[in-house]
Amino acid sequence: MKDIVVLNREDVDSFWKLRFDLLKELGEICSDINLIELEQSTKTFFLSSINKNLICYGVVENNEIISIVSLCLFDRIPYPENLKGKEGYILNVYTCPGFRRQGLAKLLLQEIIIYANSHDINKLWLNSSEYGKYLYSSLGFICKNDEMVLMLKN
Repeated sequence: MKDIVVLNREDVDSFWKLRFDLLKELGEICSDINLIELEQSTKTFFLSSINKNLICYGVVENNEIISIVSLCLFDRIPYPENLKGKEGYILNVYTCPGFRRQGLAKLLLQEIIIYANSHDINKLWLNSSEYGKYLYSSLGFICKNDEMVLMLKN
């Protein structure tokens, strides 16, 4: 039996495991990355943010989280399309390989959309791989290719 749950502080290890698997699958884990530091930073962020400015849903089967989605919440200066300025960035969409193609990610994204609607969040956005575009389009997301990024070293 699969259940949808809202992740809490006690899910920090499962969150890290799935996030690590996602980053590894995306090719973002390389030999020069300090994995201990990444794990500690990720867990610290999760523990300080969960159910505040970070909302995570998961699918649980046999007491194990097998699929996950995260929503980072933030406020920005209102603009014509979003007069409240409340936005949510969706990330960390991941399903363990043995459970894919069962609609789990879609169920979790639908939960995120319900959450956003009930919390006056007017804009949800994400970055998508080619693999995920069909799923996101089926839920009403549209492609906008105008993002630019500047990474600063601290």
